[in-house]
Amino acid sequence: MKKNLIILCTDQMRGDCLGANGRNPDIRTPNLDALAQRGVNFRQHYATFPKCVPARVSLMTGRYGHTDGYRTITQHMPFEQPDLLGTMLRAGYRAALFGKNHCWENLFEATHRPSQLKEGQRGHKIDHHSWTAGYADIYNKWKDAAEKEKADAEPNPNRIKVSDLKTRFEYAGRRREAADEAYTEQAIHFLENGVSGDQPFFLQVNIEKPHTPYGVEEPWFSMYDRKTIRQWPSELPEGAPLPYVAQRNVRTGHDIPEDVLREIQATYMGAVSKVDHLMGRIIHTIERLGLFENTVVVLWSDHGDFAGQYGLVEKWDTIFSDSLLNVPFVICAPSLPKGKTVDALTDHTDIAPTLMELLGLDPLPGVHGESLVPVVAGGRARSAVFADGGHEDEMIARFQHQPLPTNIAESAKQATYREYPDSMARAKMIRTATHKLVTRTRGGNELYDLVSDPWEMINRYDDPAFLNVKSDLQQQLLEWCLRTDTDRPFQEHFGA
Repeated sequence: MKKNLIILCTDQMRGDCLGANGRNPDIRTPNLDALAQRGVNFRQHYATFPKCVPARVSLMTGRYGHTDGYRTITQHMPFEQPDLLGTMLRAGYRAALFGKNHCWENLFEATHRPSQLKEGQRGHKIDHHSWTAGYADIYNKWKDAAEKEKADAEPNPNRIKVSDLKTRFEYAGRRREAADEAYTEQAIHFLENGVSGDQPFFLQVNIEKPHTPYGVEEPWFSMYDRKTIRQWPSELPEGAPLPYVAQRNVRTGHDIPEDVLREIQATYMGAVSKVDHLMGRIIHTIERLGLFENTVVVLWSDHGDFAGQYGLVEKWDTIFSDSLLNVPFVICAPSLPKGKTVDALTDHTDIAPTLMELLGLDPLPGVHGESLVPVVAGGRARSAVFADGGHEDEMIARFQHQPLPTNIAESAKQATYREYPDSMARAKMIRTATHKLVTRTRGGNELYDLVSDPWEMINRYDDPAFLNVKSDLQQQLLEWCLRTDTDRPFQEHFGA
């Protein structure tokens, strides 16, 4: 009997905000911690790109984004790209996805509105998503309730007055984001009513929190005491390169008050705890229906969030701090041990080959990662993880002529890009257990000693004492670039 697959995805959740990882004594994630006790918790798991779509594509393909040219949120995978979802559909799986897509071209149109597809366009036809018949009613119920609640609400006394602070980011304070309740209810409805007999199923739930705007309703808004939480470092790293400095200059300022940074962190952590609550409802449903016995369950996030660390907000394409790249990753499967913690380095490209093995499906072509099943059993692990980001010079030049959006957060990102175009110059990272190297075409390079400096506060790139370390990491990074250089278009027939 084929195993089912459930992917529980959060958007922009830091790895140190999963309680089971043991790095944040203040955070409360009891449901996700319990899930980690049901399976294997990969505590040193890293994103391959600090932005949503390229990171999610790596999860589905097992490939680094630069190999296929993924570098921004407007690029989605074409129907022809070999990936996990397409393989499962061809294997006869019933498929459901609740929440935003952020991965595949024409996914919702192919399923729900085929008439909107232009001639020659195709997309994966999944059985259910948040806006198909029946499920759309659930979404609209929560949307209408949220709109009424917003209209009836008193002005929020805790709201940060962004204009007064001369900052440029979205803070929502004590405000409900009802979409995630809708996606949770849709997932539970599917598990209770949409699963069909012996047909295996694929379910992905894309919860939007703790993604910005920084805000969450009670009781999570007040869950963390702003004065007593252990605050993340608020200063820029010594020798910080351009992308860090540019964001402080444009978005938060160099004199942003500490109490504001604590407010951002506490609100973000409250949103994480709400995610824990919602995912706990889904996890309890999986348990109540006995689905753990024949289902692979994955907890995963695409990338992290500064949430006040370094005095910064959100994320940036060419910054590779652990706050953005280290993310939660847990797998529960009937064939895997329970309550095991793995501290070996892993990244997003390892997930697809691992799931293909656990599900008994044929391997995907051209993957860069490797199945983690042998690693769980104590086998050899990778010595480094990698990430990349940024744009080519032509794309940077084109952007300078585009109008700025009206949304405050989006306009702030775009304003940073426009004022400091080199902050988006191409960059690549290698991280080992002890060191991290970031190389940029422009804007400054980085090297950190992660043993003595786990918060990455002192840039050692120009320190003569680290010359040999830098040289070794540069060689490894170059070899990775060569291994993962593009293999498109695929050449089935060739002459040597």
